[in-house]
Amino acid sequence: MCLTFSMSLPIDDVQVAPVPTRAERAALRIVQLGALAIVLVATTQRIFDLDRFFVPKELVLHVTAALSGLLLVRRIRIDSLLLGFLGVSLFSSLFATNGWLAGRAVAITASGIVLFGVGRALREAGLGCEVLNAIGLAVVVAAITSLMQAYGIRLDIFAMNRAPGGTLGNRNFVAHAMAFGLPAVMLAAMRGKRWGTLGLVLVTAALVLTRSRAAWLAFVAVIVVMLIAIVMLRLWKRLAMIAIAAAAGIVAALLIPNALHWRTDDNPYLESVRGIVNYQEGSGHGRLVQYITSLRMTTAAPILGVGPGNWGVEYPRYASRGDPSLSTADDGVTTNPWPSSDWVAFAAERGA
Repeated sequence: MCLTFSMSLPIDDVQVAPVPTRAERAALRIVQLGALAIVLVATTQRIFDLDRFFVPKELVLHVTAALSGLLLVRRIRIDSLLLGFLGVSLFSSLFATNGWLAGRAVAITASGIVLFGVGRALREAGLGCEVLNAIGLAVVVAAITSLMQAYGIRLDIFAMNRAPGGTLGNRNFVAHAMAFGLPAVMLAAMRGKRWGTLGLVLVTAALVLTRSRAAWLAFVAVIVVMLIAIVMLRLWKRLAMIAIAAAAGIVAALLIPNALHWRTDDNPYLESVRGIVNYQEGSGHGRLVQYITSLRMTTAAPILGVGPGNWGVEYPRYASRGDPSLSTADDGVTTNPWPSSDWVAFAAERGA
């Protein structure tokens, strides 16, 4: 257990912790290094825009999955539903308009499934805490790079037009990483790790500065679930510590002057809070239009979809004139190569 408690157990109920093998410890080191490397790696070739972040990070993902997977090939157990999803994705990619994009998307799916199996095998080997610590630390490092950019530090590996994206290249990517990585950071803080408590402050501050409303909603959901667990376990001192750290991050983000320039006359963070569930105008309305159009894509190809990674290729064929998801600079091209929802992407690209 990553969070242990003092309990009196009969001798017969005491479980002996497993002793990890060399292969398991080697796989752990690969996963730990991969978690940090995937946050930091990027190229300075700005002609490739977001791909200068995507391609190096995808390479780290595949290398980490391949090396750790080979070391634990006899220990990995993959759920049949995940294998089925991968099989459907492979079959769908055969009929995709852009086979290159389909291949990239399926490769990411395959490596993700392998790493899911690796994580499970490492947990069974008694190394789950070490994996969670590495993930939490990687999330904190991502927060640090985002805060560096937010407070005026310029590096060639930062994306200047998507601040504060740090080494992830996009403020929304940072925000989502903060939201889904928050439980690992909170767990480290609850275990008394000093970097965990400080990391909680940094992660919360970075999340606020991104102004990502979707990530804010996810943050609230995560906090509610974690708080329920803490209250059920009656960890009142740890609850107070987490509340203070999170509040410190929010206050620091709002009060310390930063180098971000938002296109609004009002308080940008207050404006984002007011519009967090606004679907009648702005990006909220644009998402509804996008979801409805993507649904037409799904109904046109309900079994296999339009192909993994091919949402941006096919979307312009279904979009109406003036669709907010279409680029205003280039005809027949979407502003982003992906939709605003992973669920929409799965349905449209890989079938319902």
